[in-house]
Amino acid sequence: QGQVVTVRFPAFDETETFLLGSREEAATASIDVYSPTSPLGAAVLGKQVGETVEYETPAGKTLQVEIVSAAPYVG
Repeated sequence: QGQVVTVRFPAFDETETFLLGSREEAATASIDVYSPTSPLGAAVLGKQVGETVEYETPAGKTLQVEIVSAAPYVG
């Protein structure tokens, strides 16, 4: 079961909502899907709402994201 996660990028003051889930869920989801093994997915996996975490982008930049909300995905 995936999680719908909203994160905020403090550096850009932007938010993004995505599904932290599997390839199977990605086939039917109406929002972007990130694998738990992707850089962003791995950074937020198991973290709590309100936490700020860092991850490295594929381009080698380090970004901070704050976890705004997380809820079970109901497809």
